[in-house]
Amino acid sequence: MKLLKPYVNLIKSASNGVYTLNSVVSVPKGYALNTLSQGEIEKDGKKLWAVTATITSNGGIGTEIAEFSVPLEQGPTDDVKTVSMVMVDTALMTNPEEDNRTDVDYDDADQGMP
Repeated sequence: MKLLKPYVNLIKSASNGVYTLNSVVSVPKGYALNTLSQGEIEKDGKKLWAVTATITSNGGIGTEIAEFSVPLEQGPTDDVKTVSMVMVDTALMTNPEEDNRTDVDYDDADQGMP
C-alpha cells in the first residue's frame, strides 16, 4: 500500500440517499489528523466534490492504517459527478504529491443500509 494513497469506497444509503465515502490509507506512525473538510474543487477542468484530510506526521518510522468514513454534504449534480478523497501531509505542503488522492464517480456507489 502506497503511503498516503487513499483507497475508497462510496456507499449510497438505500433509505435516505445520503452518500458516505469510506477511505483506508497508509499513514506515517504517530500521525495526527488536523482537519477533515469538504468542498467543490476543479481539477483538469472537471468539477469534483472533495473530502480533504490534512495530517501532521511526527516523522516516525513505519506506517499505520487509518480509516475514515465521511457522510458527504452533497450528492451528484449536473456539474459534479465525481468524489475525490485527498490526503495532505502538512510536511509536504510546499511540494505535494499528486498521487495522494483517489477519485470515484457517484454512479459507482454501492447501495448500502441506512
